[in-house]
Amino acid sequence: MKKSQITYAIWPWGTQTREQAVEAARDVTSLGYKSFESVKSSIYAYDLDHKAYKEMLDGYGLKPVSFYFHIPDPGEEDEMLFANLDKEFEFIVAMGVDIVTLQGTHGRPEVMDEAAKLHNLNCMIKFAKIAKKYGITTNVHPHVNTYFMFDDEIDYVMENADPDLLSLAPDTAHIAAAGADPVKVIRKYADRVKFIHLKDYKLGDAVTDSGWVDSGVPIMTCFHELGKGTVNFPEIFKILESVNYTGPLCIELDKPPISNIESAKNNYAYLEKFLED
Repeated sequence: MKKSQITYAIWPWGTQTREQAVEAARDVTSLGYKSFESVKSSIYAYDLDHKAYKEMLDGYGLKPVSFYFHIPDPGEEDEMLFANLDKEFEFIVAMGVDIVTLQGTHGRPEVMDEAAKLHNLNCMIKFAKIAKKYGITTNVHPHVNTYFMFDDEIDYVMENADPDLLSLAPDTAHIAAAGADPVKVIRKYADRVKFIHLKDYKLGDAVTDSGWVDSGVPIMTCFHELGKGTVNFPEIFKILESVNYTGPLCIELDKPPISNIESAKNNYAYLEKFLED
């Protein structure tokens, strides 16, 4: 894999204003990043004006590689996810982007039964079918406190969705936080990985595995810079190499210990050691 595949998730800089977008662009390009992932709300900071957004990014030599969506609470999908999806995809395509990341249904029901899993799957498939009309690949993203979190839920979606419709965007820290081994999950579905979020994970002294999902523990405080936790990144990189992965290597850190730019710098320094020029 190559250094040109390195990208950064810039949503921690903020996604509500153009000033936040400019700050993120300035910071990451100063460190050598050439591309980024942002979230759907950043589209609306530019009022769906792709020309204005692209003009700003071109000034920094920066380009987007993916935008991140999530399935809202049950019953809110039509209004919150699908209502403006065609316009959002038109914006994304105009920005030269052909992949998106999709988080599972927000929140977890009291009982995660077959009906709940099917609801999540159907929303993913509906979203992906619309995306495909625009030439966009949908990469589903395991995430804590969603319907798509544990390894059996990953299996359910992967086994019941057409590989040509849904690809996998594993998140190394979220998979670990859900009690699974990201190495095993990525190895199992390596041929369906088209995007990946890279961040480290380690439980803090005051946080235990027992009951944190239900107790409201802010698990993102257990996410760390690359190389500062327990995730076996060298093995993950070997797996990706074995399937000739050429997609983005998207570094993400939800709560940087010092600042966004400092963590972006440290993460780049860690990752580039494993990559060719």
